[in-house]
Amino acid sequence: MTNDFSPSSAASKRALSYGEMLTSENLLEHEREALVAETLVAYMSTLLVRRGDVASAQLLLQVDRWQLEWDQGGHEKDLVLEVDPANLSHFGEDLLQKLRGLCKEISERLSLDVSWVEVKETLPVVGPGWRDVVQREISGERPSNQARRLQPSPHRWLEDNLAFTNEGEQRVYRLLKHRQEKILPPEETISIFPLPNGRIAGRTWEPDFLITYKGRAGVLEIDGPHHNARRALDVTREHLMHDSGIAYVDRVPVEALDSRQEIDQVIDRFLRRLADPR
Repeated sequence: MTNDFSPSSAASKRALSYGEMLTSENLLEHEREALVAETLVAYMSTLLVRRGDVASAQLLLQVDRWQLEWDQGGHEKDLVLEVDPANLSHFGEDLLQKLRGLCKEISERLSLDVSWVEVKETLPVVGPGWRDVVQREISGERPSNQARRLQPSPHRWLEDNLAFTNEGEQRVYRLLKHRQEKILPPEETISIFPLPNGRIAGRTWEPDFLITYKGRAGVLEIDGPHHNARRALDVTREHLMHDSGIAYVDRVPVEALDSRQEIDQVIDRFLRRLADPR
């Protein structure tokens, strides 16, 4: 395969930098815009880490897509970052101001003419069967693991060859794994099944975590922002789970996801009650 960027003999012996890619005369306009957007995100992430702001750099790793879009006045292009709705709240005004300052600094140094950053929700992948998808989500269900693997956007939350839909799920998984490997004895530990796809009476279902402990199976769910509005549906689903052999069901409040202490308390209570056959 030929290299469209026609690097020099020295550069051809190593990977091209974004700066070198942008100097290519073979780039089409839409290719250059896509490259500019990726360049800005890459530089911002790297500079944040090197300046000691690891937390902000980790948030940029949650971005699903990035592109340039015209501003509302149609005068210049902005850098638009798309993130999962579950992580949108992390991109507050303080972080946006920081990213805008970085974007402007990098853009001026590289002559990219982009000085503003906006954040939007990632649009879901939908098709002609959208009515069924909406109805399932109203009922508290989500697309199965199989459907999620078909989505074109790359997974941002991968660990131990397991995929998660957001940072909160991955954080809970890490604390469960800590119990599994560091706290509980090897001969009496837990099994962890994140987002397993299965079926209970009357419906296909995908719990956040299926946990086995001391010969019993339990489900640990993470409440979403609309949990209170769906409480009656959740209670009905919990009854179905109990009738289908699930010994215990508990929930991690979405407000607790930013506190390791609160998540630990939920996990301790969950395992204690799962182990109790009464």
